[in-house]
Amino acid sequence: MALIDVIEFHDESGEQIVQRFPENGEADVRMGSQLVVRESQVCIFYRGGQALDTFGPGRHTLATANLPLLGGLLKLPFGGDTPFKAECFFVNLKTFINKKWGTKEPITFRDSVLKVVRLRAFGIMSYKISDPQLFLNKVVGTAGQYNTSQVNDFMRNMVVGRLTDVLGENLKTLLDLAALYDEIGIASKARVGEDFGKYGLELEDLVINAITPPPEVQAKIDERSGLGLFEDAMPALQQQQAAYAMRDVANNPGAGGVAAQGMGMGMGLGMGFMMPGMIGGAMQPGMGQMQQQQQQQQQMPPQQMQQQMPPQQVAAGAAAGAAAAQPVQAPAGTPCTNCQQPVPDGFKFCPACGSPQAPPQPQGVPCIKCQAVVAPGTKFCPECGSPQEVTCSKCNQPVAGGAKFCNNCGTPVQSA
Repeated sequence: MALIDVIEFHDESGEQIVQRFPENGEADVRMGSQLVVRESQVCIFYRGGQALDTFGPGRHTLATANLPLLGGLLKLPFGGDTPFKAECFFVNLKTFINKKWGTKEPITFRDSVLKVVRLRAFGIMSYKISDPQLFLNKVVGTAGQYNTSQVNDFMRNMVVGRLTDVLGENLKTLLDLAALYDEIGIASKARVGEDFGKYGLELEDLVINAITPPPEVQAKIDERSGLGLFEDAMPALQQQQAAYAMRDVANNPGAGGVAAQGMGMGMGLGMGFMMPGMIGGAMQPGMGQMQQQQQQQQQMPPQQMQQQMPPQQVAAGAAAGAAAAQPVQAPAGTPCTNCQQPVPDGFKFCPACGSPQAPPQPQGVPCIKCQAVVAPGTKFCPECGSPQEVTCSKCNQPVAGGAKFCNNCGTPVQSA
């Protein structure tokens, strides 16, 4: 077997945590061989399954001076140049960054506002080896090499487990989550850091990128927030929707379609008249038979249902259908400031384009004494009785009420 003169390890992948030299077991090492350890590495010598000496960064010449434990186990005849069997482990001390973690299954969470929701969380973490011998003994064992892919799953599961506990203790509702990301991340890091320390690992960073509910819950939250925008103007929104419906009916070019809609409305109204009787009959014995009859009526064609309905209900439904079949006139009103479509009186928003409408301005001029609105041409104020026409102090020409300057000579008007 060839003697080892230079011992070193290069990590080309950047993901290697531990590498044994040689990888398949012990090798013959000559006293005086060179050991090269990089700044981000530490090398631990083993002989006979026992950890002996640890070497930090630098270039070391293996001799009894820097291998005191090994020298005590060997008989070194021939001037100390006899080869000996040993193995060493290179441990990478660099920080492994951007290691992703996330929940494989949603976390069930009791929310004070949304009741029960299921949350997913994901983020990144960075870690490094803090105690090389502890990590070798507890995690690596006798493996020839160990990389980040072999430990990431274990660490991800540990992070998710601690995060679940922190959420249950600190978060009351999902709506407050945006203000608690840092606090939740710090608390989770503190708890996970203790678990990592048991294996010779140190958690450098733990970042929570997002904690989100399923898409269905997100859609419901968006819907609720959309309604919240109109809480203070719900009557106006209802009027706007009603105006949209009236416009759609008025713009329907098919008279047959309108008549069909009217007949459908009439039949629906007739069914509405039948509901009280159905409910009253359901409260009496024979409820199952009544439900069966109701199901049969729902499956009947409209013509057959109309034949079995009482004459009063048929007449009421026909009247409602005829009323609905009448062409609907578009509502009259003032033109919209944006699209010039008529806007009914009292509407704050245009039913055609949704633009806000300016409130109606009072018609008239203010009284020269009490400032009440006075119709043009009125000679006396209906509120205080003051005359509205004054005489210019310079040219003695009459000046209309509310004017601040004489329209003849421009002299300022003295108010009464």
